[in-house]
Amino acid sequence: MAEVAVSSRTITRNNLDIRPLSGAMGAEVRGVDVAALDEEGFQVVRSLLLEYCAIALHGNEHLTDDDLREFGMRWGKLDVHGYSPTVKGYDDILNISSGPKRRGSAEGWHSDVSWKEIPPKISMLHARRIPEVGGDTIYASQYKAYEDLSDNMKEFLDPLDAQHDGRGFDIDLIRTPSTHPIVISHPETGRKALYVNRGFTRRIPQLPPNESSAILNFLYSHCTRERYQARIRYEPGTLAMWDNRCVQHCAVPDYGFEVREMHRVAVLCDSRPAR
Repeated sequence: MAEVAVSSRTITRNNLDIRPLSGAMGAEVRGVDVAALDEEGFQVVRSLLLEYCAIALHGNEHLTDDDLREFGMRWGKLDVHGYSPTVKGYDDILNISSGPKRRGSAEGWHSDVSWKEIPPKISMLHARRIPEVGGDTIYASQYKAYEDLSDNMKEFLDPLDAQHDGRGFDIDLIRTPSTHPIVISHPETGRKALYVNRGFTRRIPQLPPNESSAILNFLYSHCTRERYQARIRYEPGTLAMWDNRCVQHCAVPDYGFEVREMHRVAVLCDSRPAR
């Protein structure tokens, strides 16, 4: 791996502190200054994300919203969510905050904004303020979830689609569902992954309602099993990144009325999820 000059030192995989989070996926990484990465350093981070699917880049307290946005745009076009609160002055940086007047209540497994025709491929959360204890994010590998299925179940699911909608944000979004394959192929790794989630997936149009519900309920339970999980524990300034094409995530609202403030950008897929 080529060496990269960053802040008077070099970045290679060998001189970063990389610690896997579990046997299934995920890693925490120390030694990456996101705002100072040149192209070769960016490719190091990209390779880590593709390998571990979710990474925590600790030690980025100095990262500004402009820095966060610029880093996101290096990966592609940013998503404008359109329904959740944003950071003042930005329409593509979400402000995910809770505290004494608004208890953290978001909970549930999902893949970000899968109800759009072009959903995000990568999401990033920058920890601005964190509670004394708790407030983690849990991730689950959808590569592993697919790979553990029986050959017969894979053969059954591979040609099926599922409809997703964002009714949790706006009831009118029921009228405009997006349809994606239940099993997608990652455009960069070529690996297959499940692409359904309890938060936004509603039905399998090729099946009757009762069969659709039975299959989806099985998949919701299967794809978030403990054996596929990893947990990111935030520090002030941690930048968490994950690949929505092969990962689901779930916020853990276990910090009562303490303050937790995260700024989020999401990078859109280059094309629709595909088999």
